[in-house]
This record gives sequence, C-alpha cells and structure tokens, in this order.
Amino acid sequence: MRLTGWRRRGFSFVEVLVAVAVLALCAVPLAEAVRNGIAASTIGAAKARELRCMKSMMETVLAEPYPNLANAALGKDTPSSYSRPADAACLARRVYIAKSEWEYGKSLVFLDNSAASWRLESALLYVNVSSPDGTYSFTTLVSR
Repeated sequence: MRLTGWRRRGFSFVEVLVAVAVLALCAVPLAEAVRNGIAASTIGAAKARELRCMKSMMETVLAEPYPNLANAALGKDTPSSYSRPADAACLARRVYIAKSEWEYGKSLVFLDNSAASWRLESALLYVNVSSPDGTYSFTTLVSR
C-alpha cells in the first residue's frame, strides 16, 4: 500500500547531519595523518643531512696522514683539533683520536700520550666522530 502524502525527494535533515558528523569524525584523524606525513619527510631530510655531515667529517679526518693524526691524539675522551662547531649546514662534530693497541688475548687498550707506552710497530689510532647528543657515532681504527 502506497501513501500518497509522502514523497521522497532526497535525504532528510537528520540523515545529512549524521553524514556530516561521521565525515567530521573521520576528517580529524585523516588531517593528523597527513600533517605527520609531511613532518616526517622534513625530519627525514634533516636527519639525512646530519648523517652526510658526520660521514664527511670522518672521511676528512681519515684523509689526513698518519703522523698528523698521531700528533692530534689527545685521548678517547678529549675532543681533538679536528672537531667542528655547528654551522648553518651541519650540526656540531666532535672528533676523538686516541692512541691504542691490541693486547694479545685481550681487547683494545688505550694508551696515554707518553713516549714509553707508544710502540710504533703495534700502534693503532682510535678515531671516533660523534654528535654532541650521541645520535651519530662513527668509530674506526687507523694503522700506520
């Protein structure tokens, strides 16, 4: 049986309000996800630039002749003259150079700067390039 007084021409006001409310509830998380995605790409680019700066610093130090590095060795906890402050392109880079050697059956031993403990035939230089906050740290051993 068909009611002649009722004609359906579209959505009722209540249906439109419910649809708008559902869209509003979905739009907030969607906008947040888009904002986080844009921020992540910016942060990722900054981290890649910082990593490139740290690697470049390590390559610069390793390109130096061994005697220059040996003369710059101040210890594993004292930054050397190769350290650089932060600038417009890169974060601060601390370079630690220490004299060391391997003891048979043991691990790496750090030596002081006295000539008595420094044997050239087994000498290794411990080179560490790191950021002040410890986010990045590159370490290598350089032999004569």
